[in-house]
Amino acid sequence: MGSSSRHIAFFNVPAPGHLAPTLAVVEELVRRGHRVSYPATAAFAKEVGSTGATVIPYESTIDVQRDFPPGTDNWLARVLLSGVREGIATTQLFDAHFADDRPDAVVYDGYVRWIGELLGEKWRVPAVRLFPVGCVSQHVTPAAIGDAAYAELRSEMQRYAAMNGVDPEVAFHQLKGDPEALKIVFYPSRFGYIDAETDDKFVFAGPCLRVENPEEAWQPPASGKPVALVSLGTSFNQQPELFRMCVEAFEGLPWHVVIAVGPGVDPADIGPLPADVETHTWVPFQSVLEHARLTVCSGGTGTVMHSLHAGTPLVVMPQLAAADGLARQLADFGVARVIGRDETSASAIRAAVLDIEADDTVRAATQDMQEHIRESGGAVRAADEILAHVERETAAR
Repeated sequence: MGSSSRHIAFFNVPAPGHLAPTLAVVEELVRRGHRVSYPATAAFAKEVGSTGATVIPYESTIDVQRDFPPGTDNWLARVLLSGVREGIATTQLFDAHFADDRPDAVVYDGYVRWIGELLGEKWRVPAVRLFPVGCVSQHVTPAAIGDAAYAELRSEMQRYAAMNGVDPEVAFHQLKGDPEALKIVFYPSRFGYIDAETDDKFVFAGPCLRVENPEEAWQPPASGKPVALVSLGTSFNQQPELFRMCVEAFEGLPWHVVIAVGPGVDPADIGPLPADVETHTWVPFQSVLEHARLTVCSGGTGTVMHSLHAGTPLVVMPQLAAADGLARQLADFGVARVIGRDETSASAIRAAVLDIEADDTVRAATQDMQEHIRESGGAVRAADEILAHVERETAAR
């Protein structure tokens, strides 16, 4: 490595939708000769390590499927509290690991923003916050999460700060987000972000996708039928009845349906399947989407961005209130048909599929969005911006 090589520490939550967008960025940084340290649980250590990063093994206190089932009340408060408690639980580990090898910068997912903000202040190094999902403001207020949850959050943050010898008001930036941190958003600028209107440090890099292993490529059916990809993501996917609904929606239609059920779902729980429906725990999305004419999903950012990157329109069935904002944007852009939670049924899905197929403007809008996404820069731009930010901030300190 040259004298300009940097040591960059990434911090994230053990959830595929948050981890996956970072891997191409890490891979790009390592390719350029920089060193990346990345804490990862056993479930994700191999995948993180495949980027060339140094894996820091740890056990997380967070389990998204356990802690945030569909219908969770005040999910934002619970996410924020779980993030600061993850910081408390990992303080000794990170202190020991980085004691003699302090990073030159910290890059952190918004889910664990308290870890990133505190360590950036503690180590006095530049910080980069990542936005893989959602359009929620960085500014946490009692109105957003309730007075009781806000008081509990402040108490836990004070405990976390005391463990690390820092001032909580300074380390956590009055709960308004770090004004000096670079913000990398994993979707394109047309989607915007509420805080970007007053913060010029937002970079809309778009989806950051790794090159898939050609040996794992999915092969389209010999029938030549149009392909539909069905996915409910990996965090709120344990709904076999919703997968069954999707199967029923395509019955009698000349489609080949590929269902990615995700972890924790036995394909057998969906029931007997027609010959033109295949199920997998996991499929290489890019490979399937090269052939797909349609995606049916719950509105998770990862599935949505993969689909739009491939120029594939969507039927979106948001299962959480957190996905409603993105779903509305997709409908406004004309790239999706959205089915509300109270309206979700096999007949509604079927009607949306037929509507998209009959409306040429949907495919035209999706192709326009695809071009916009591919102009956003992806992992190469994200790495460029991170390194430029680190150089600027380091020189100014």
